Amino acid sequence: MDFQGKNTVPPARSMVASQVEGARVRFDYIAENLRARRAEIGSHPLSPDRVLGFTLIRGWVYLMFVGAAASSMTWTGEALPPVFYTVSTASLCAVLLASALADSRFVQLMLHPAARLAGPVLTSGGTLLLASSVGESGAALMCGLLGALTTGIGSGIIDLGYGELYRNEPPARTTFEVPLAFFLAAVVFSLVIALPPTAGCVVCSLLPAISGWILFGREHAWSRKHRASVLPIDFDLKSFAWRIGVCACLVGVADGMVRAAFLSSNNLSMHMFLQWPLAGAGLLTMAIVYGAAILSSEQSARTIYKAAIFVMAFFFMLLPVFTGAQDVESVLALAGYGTFNVLIWMLLAEISYTYRLSSTEVFGIGWAMVTLGVLLGSIAGTIVDQFAPFTPQFLSLIALVATMAVLLSFLFVFRESDLIDLTEEPDGDNAGAIEKAAESPSSEGVVAVAGESGGDEGRRPRFHDRCLEVAAAFELSPKETEVMTLFAKGRSAARIQEELFISKGTVSTHLRHIYQKMDVHSKQELLDVIEDRDRK
Repeated sequence: MDFQGKNTVPPARSMVASQVEGARVRFDYIAENLRARRAEIGSHPLSPDRVLGFTLIRGWVYLMFVGAAASSMTWTGEALPPVFYTVSTASLCAVLLASALADSRFVQLMLHPAARLAGPVLTSGGTLLLASSVGESGAALMCGLLGALTTGIGSGIIDLGYGELYRNEPPARTTFEVPLAFFLAAVVFSLVIALPPTAGCVVCSLLPAISGWILFGREHAWSRKHRASVLPIDFDLKSFAWRIGVCACLVGVADGMVRAAFLSSNNLSMHMFLQWPLAGAGLLTMAIVYGAAILSSEQSARTIYKAAIFVMAFFFMLLPVFTGAQDVESVLALAGYGTFNVLIWMLLAEISYTYRLSSTEVFGIGWAMVTLGVLLGSIAGTIVDQFAPFTPQFLSLIALVATMAVLLSFLFVFRESDLIDLTEEPDGDNAGAIEKAAESPSSEGVVAVAGESGGDEGRRPRFHDRCLEVAAAFELSPKETEVMTLFAKGRSAARIQEELFISKGTVSTHLRHIYQKMDVHSKQELLDVIEDRDRK
């Protein structure tokens, strides 16, 4: 064929060059993510106190209420009756929902030191009451019911307090701290459960007390001096509550059914199932979360969600062939749902941080739905356990129902696109207002959105116009300008790909060129350049 003297590249060499270029772009993308994470975390040092406090309260939850009749935190080492687990979990769910419905009143109440003190006092005291609840006497029953109520109320206050702390932390910090705290909590569980009953009960009762002291004494949650700003930005809480609620319940019921069948068919006690595999599952969760954050920072929540669903579905489908008390099987059984819980906590923190919403509303609704899913899962597990010993056909049916439940939630209820929408920053003028609100919380607890108040704020140029000005100053191409504008507004790489009809690799290449031309190394630096140019 005549190519009129033009040089051509052999197809094989062209393919290799394309692959090398793709690998180089991917490497640059990962390196950029690492630099961005370092920059974000470096400007906001991690808090060992917050990690320790959150670790201790999650460790207490594992020790007391990781499953119905799982806790042996009693003076005799006997398991708690399941009814106390149900009462405590139901009261926790009620406190979370009530606080969300009465948001402003609850926050005003928590401004009083005595109200904040009630959280750790009720939780620690209730733990000691539950330790005395084993037996047939009326006194033991009263101790159990009172302990169940007080632990549910107290732990609800503490959970909301940590929600308030993480609501005011950048997502990069939350992404690092929360999986670490869940893993360390599993280690605390494994160590305390190995103690003699009396020592274990005493240590368990101290965990919420120390956690509460860190939360309110050192981190000053709900302090009048540290009141966070709340912006009146549109956010469909009803849709969010419905989606997260149905998803958490479906996943919780599926996990409860399969866990009960797995324990019964393998003749495993709950302690054998949890003691060390729980820490292994926490380690696997850390690997999933940190890997997602490094490899795909713009889609970390989406990647974590897919990984959690995959692990759960994989274990559910293999339920009929799992035999023996193998640690690997137990780790898989715990890792999927554990990663799901970590994801939900991170998601709630990121939503409330991004939209400057009330943490009481977001965590009250979101974590209550997770708690409800856990409760329904324990009930489903109890029902399934009544059919033991299981036939192979019945195990296959359980595996099918559980797998369909998690896939239904992933594909139709709480989808990947919902995660993208929930974690994106608001468009336009609100973006600047949120950045300022995050840096300078209002003493009144409310900050007006830019463009809605009078004065100079109403005359500020639109965010899009500022992006065009910056793009012209740094000689960005038209396509780079589009990518930079969407990226600065909070669009994810996947959303930019969809809106501009370009490939993921092209988005990464444009971002790399934008960073090079503007001489920035993270999204925050890019936003700083835009804000600086606006002030000049």
